[in-house]
Amino acid sequence: MLAAHKARTLKEPGTLQFEILLPKDDDTKVLTYEVYRDDAAFEVHRDGPSLSQWGKETAGMVAKLHGVRCAVLD
Repeated sequence: MLAAHKARTLKEPGTLQFEILLPKDDDTKVLTYEVYRDDAAFEVHRDGPSLSQWGKETAGMVAKLHGVRCAVLD
């Protein structure tokens, strides 16, 4: 389901990167690393159909969803 979400997200305008990460020391977590062109592109993703679909598909499976917004330093 997450791989399908990744594929949909990468088609959204302004999505630059989407990686699925599995921590080697904690098999209870799955992380994603997502990069968007700007805040507006992230808002399109956050409010868009792909994230909504993923939420419906994983209802009851996700214990916690946590995000951290970061700035890219040049």
